[in-house]
Amino acid sequence: MTRWNVREIALYGVGARRRTIEFDIDKVNVITGASGTGKSAIIDAIDYCLGSTDCRLPFFVRGHAVAVAVHWVLGDSNLIVGRKIPESGSGTNQTFVRTGKNLRLPNTSEGLEGPTNRDTARAMIEKSFGIQDTDDPAVAAKSEKGRATIRDVTPYLFLSGDIIISRETLLHDLHRPEKARDITMPYFLGAVNQTSVLAARRLRQLEAALGRIEREAKAQERSQGLLTQRSIALLTQAEGFGLIAELPSSDASDQLLLDQLRGVAENGVLTPASGDSETRAVLEEERRQLVSELQTLREKRQMLRRTIREAAGYGTAVSGQSHKLKLVEHLKLGDGRCPVCDAENAAGLAMAEQIQNSLTIVAHEVLAVDVMRPRLDDHSGHVENQIGSRSGRLREVEAQLSGLLRVEEESAGAASLLQERARVVGRIDQFLETTARDYEISSTNTASLESEIENLRDQVDPQARRERLRDAENMVSNFATDMLADLPTEVPATGARVVFSSAPSLSLIEPTRRAVLAMAEVGSDQNYLAMHLALSFSLQKLFETMRAPVPGLLVIDQISRPYYPKGGDEKRLKEMEKDDDQVAMQKIVRFLFEETARRAGLQVILIEHAYIEEDPEYVAAVKGRWTKASGVKLIPSDWPNRN
Repeated sequence: MTRWNVREIALYGVGARRRTIEFDIDKVNVITGASGTGKSAIIDAIDYCLGSTDCRLPFFVRGHAVAVAVHWVLGDSNLIVGRKIPESGSGTNQTFVRTGKNLRLPNTSEGLEGPTNRDTARAMIEKSFGIQDTDDPAVAAKSEKGRATIRDVTPYLFLSGDIIISRETLLHDLHRPEKARDITMPYFLGAVNQTSVLAARRLRQLEAALGRIEREAKAQERSQGLLTQRSIALLTQAEGFGLIAELPSSDASDQLLLDQLRGVAENGVLTPASGDSETRAVLEEERRQLVSELQTLREKRQMLRRTIREAAGYGTAVSGQSHKLKLVEHLKLGDGRCPVCDAENAAGLAMAEQIQNSLTIVAHEVLAVDVMRPRLDDHSGHVENQIGSRSGRLREVEAQLSGLLRVEEESAGAASLLQERARVVGRIDQFLETTARDYEISSTNTASLESEIENLRDQVDPQARRERLRDAENMVSNFATDMLADLPTEVPATGARVVFSSAPSLSLIEPTRRAVLAMAEVGSDQNYLAMHLALSFSLQKLFETMRAPVPGLLVIDQISRPYYPKGGDEKRLKEMEKDDDQVAMQKIVRFLFEETARRAGLQVILIEHAYIEEDPEYVAAVKGRWTKASGVKLIPSDWPNRN
């Protein structure tokens, strides 16, 4: 045995439950049975234990199993990788990795050894498989792009159900953009190693940087004429408005022109004396204050006039009442007798007292009016004086403002000149801050950059890389052409030649008109099945030949898919309606066993609906029949829910 194979897969449930599937090394192994028994989850389990970020195990598995482990073997070397299974969401970060000799899977999930995180586990698996073949610390950096990882191996290990008859996707997971972007097929085809991959990446970066510098230098060289023209145009405007005494000579250098422009920008524009402007601002403020005060005083005057009018009317009314009440002064109000009947009684006394009180009140009101009226008149006169004073000052201020306005109108020409000078200085400032900077010649020293590029080119040797890659592509193409001839096909694939590219892509050259056909043009599920099988086994043959760091494992999900497209329970060969389909199925089975036997260290795990009892070797390879009748499944039906 020369390549890594899978010895066992174990799923762990609650209560020390374990479901183990054992496989033969370096042989074909068959799991057959009904749909919904968990056969396809074998791919998901292996993929999850190869450091997948996502856990794609089915819902039923996640609801009953708490962990999964895969036992890899290579001779007497063992590698056990286990992971906890989340009930939902993405995969767990904690991973268990153990290497050594004569290892066995633990009986319970608690027995998994070597806890670590997912990234470290990936690095340990890569080292075991031989992917990490350099001591360069940059290779171990997970952020380093362009290096091969364990996640780049999975396209060569799995021929899943959605791929095996696909007319568009060539290899497992390459329909995912991130996988197609990160795949490093030249590495696995032997065209490069890890060191040259990193060197090639560094070379591309430096070549791009050098190209950018060279383009910028050429652009600067072409732009020098534009710089001269623009500088002279701005200096001509500056000279026209008196900002400079004279223009520079016609042979002046660009640096001299820029220096003169900077001098204009630094000197700026001579502003006029600000005395008149300041005086006008003071007068405008005083005018606004006077107008506001006059408005307040006028409102106060109006209010005083209204008060005086009302007081005059009130005084007239009170005086009239006073004169009327004086008519009763002939009455003897203080002698204790009734003023009407001149008798001594209580009613008369009360009447005399009321008349006396009324006379007192009216006398006080007359006195109050007489006292307040002069005060109101005095205050009104004071307000009138204030109005007159401020009105006079307002007229003086307005006269001064009118004089300043005439002066400003006379100097409008001078202000216009200053505005034009300001515009020119502004253009020069903008030119120096933006455009002129773009014309500055880069001082980057490219000598060291060019030297490093030459050293990397010698190390990478792109021509040799292309030749090695072309040789690997030709080998895979030839292998696949021979294998396609051993598989059942229909026109135009029958007798066709396979052309493989590491892009990756696959096309056929049909034998009649020698037309080159893309995958989508070939048609027929049987043809797509044959093409995918031929390519997968061809790649495995190449990996064996060149000792690539790819495990000798190929998990195939249903070669009978073109013949039993609806799935269901386990199928027998005689259930096929067409004799040709039965012959084709038997031919495919023979191809699997014979091609696996030719490959040293290649292990095939075939997941199938078909049970080919007519083929003794097929029957002997069956590791499990998960049929409806047997009730056997990946996860036993009596396993309790995990929660």
